[in-house]
Amino acid sequence: MKRVVWTLAVLAAAALTGCRERSDHDSVTLDRYALEMRTGDTQTVYILTGDPDRTVWRSDNEFVATVRNGRISGCRIGKTRITANNASVAVTVTGRSSLYEEPMEELRWGMLREEVVARFGLPDRLEENVLTYRLDSSVNSFRSYDFDEHNRLVAAHITVARDKTLQLDDFLGERYLQLSDDDRQERDYIDNLTYTQATVRVSRVGYDDDYWLVSYRRINS
Repeated sequence: MKRVVWTLAVLAAAALTGCRERSDHDSVTLDRYALEMRTGDTQTVYILTGDPDRTVWRSDNEFVATVRNGRISGCRIGKTRITANNASVAVTVTGRSSLYEEPMEELRWGMLREEVVARFGLPDRLEENVLTYRLDSSVNSFRSYDFDEHNRLVAAHITVARDKTLQLDDFLGERYLQLSDDDRQERDYIDNLTYTQATVRVSRVGYDDDYWLVSYRRINS
């Protein structure tokens, strides 16, 4: 009986030692802990200590940035963490385009109509539970907000001048995933890699000869 117990103890110790050696062998250190980059850029994070062949790279949010063998690509505006075994890098991706302030900036879905009025003031027009604010700029002519029967915010819209179409494509592409790759004038975007993960759908449709209408709607889970 003592021999059996001794044998089990030896095996357990060997197993622990093996795990510890494997863990130590897989540990790495990187040449940085954080980085900032722009959409479309790539930066490389290097392994200072550890075995590159035993290093597994992963991005916590591939909507924002992807990684392959330490080479990080900035996809869309946001933050994520790139991990390499036990080490990690905090990544912030910023945009190149600031065409306009999105209508949901500093707002939240489901907020009351009165809260939106408190934020922006009295609208220029109120019609069928839609608040409309005129905008005096070379890019936008108005923004508006839709509310449900409970006066809860369910959609937001903004017009964008058609002579800014290329800039608009860049602006939305830095922030959202386009659902189709064809050349249609009307386009749809989501705020994640798959529709089931997304919370917001953005649509670009024709408003008139001078403007696009960009609409933001919450995707109901």
